[in-house]
Amino acid sequence: MTKLMPVCGVILAGGRATRMGGRDKGLLMLNGQPLWKHVCARLAPQVGRLVISANRHLDIYQRSGVQTVSDSLPDYPGPLAGMLSVMQSVNSEWFLFSPCDTPMIPADVAERLWQARGSSPAVWVNDGERDHPTIALVNRALVPALQTYLNSGERRVMVFLRQQGGVALTIPGKQECFANVNTPADLQQWQQKPDVPLLAIAAWSGTGKTTLLKNVIPLLRDKGIRAGLIKHTHHDMDVDKPGKDSYELRKAGAEQTLVASGSRWALMTETPDNAEPDLMWLASRMDASTLDMILVEGFKHERVAKILLYRTGCGHDISELELDEHVIALASDVAIRCELPVLDINQPQQIARFIADWVKVHSD
Repeated sequence: MTKLMPVCGVILAGGRATRMGGRDKGLLMLNGQPLWKHVCARLAPQVGRLVISANRHLDIYQRSGVQTVSDSLPDYPGPLAGMLSVMQSVNSEWFLFSPCDTPMIPADVAERLWQARGSSPAVWVNDGERDHPTIALVNRALVPALQTYLNSGERRVMVFLRQQGGVALTIPGKQECFANVNTPADLQQWQQKPDVPLLAIAAWSGTGKTTLLKNVIPLLRDKGIRAGLIKHTHHDMDVDKPGKDSYELRKAGAEQTLVASGSRWALMTETPDNAEPDLMWLASRMDASTLDMILVEGFKHERVAKILLYRTGCGHDISELELDEHVIALASDVAIRCELPVLDINQPQQIARFIADWVKVHSD
């Protein structure tokens, strides 16, 4: 791999991400890492330096140590605004831009674009089927023209690049390398899948998720079902104790700390980005050879099979239950009219039998 020192790599993470419900796309978790870090890992070895174009959560991006530049124009005018701001702020002759949602960008894309530039001030990728104008090598000489273009109200990237004499480089047979993670469904498709079925126990706080699981897990074990458990918490959780050697060593700065004894071992990984945990990646870290299923407490909005719990006095009405396509049953202390199986939340034996039957079907 050739490292092109005259080129500054730029990760474009400053958009609205409307198809992601407005969430900061660069910080969405894919297989245990934010999307932008996947692009960073691919891009950084190819260029002389790296910059992030971002307009939200700047403190999180800056924590990585990578220079972060925000749009100089208001109201999220699009990728060209991010390109302009970076080229105005960073001293480099050439800039290689890439969206934050292309986690499989090729390891030689910089060299390919560099060799194809000729006398053109810009060259972008075409994968043989469609253009990717935001994956482009651009010369800083285009700054005045780009500023004029944006001030005129124009926003179209490829129109601008073509007007300036830019050309496309066709890289056929690598469509998957330039694919974008545009929607929640796309993100779900890219996630690593665990080798055992996941079943979430979801409910409002105070409904009794933990109490139910404490009763159900030993009943499943009696039925020969080895269950793992992933629990989500919104608190600043720490499984270690101040004063213990492992705690002090971890606090000294270790990014990962593994504590082991003859009884058990635990791996603690620091997450300085404070990003929401990625359920599928967490599940893929578990040793599937010792499990028949993974129970999940929380993560009620994840696209996995789930049993919804309802209990009188939980502060919500039955009509507020979110019965999406992933709900396989309800467990309640009152009767509920529903096409799905309705279990008695006060009968853990009944719920354990239902789960055991479900595991059998999904393991065959």
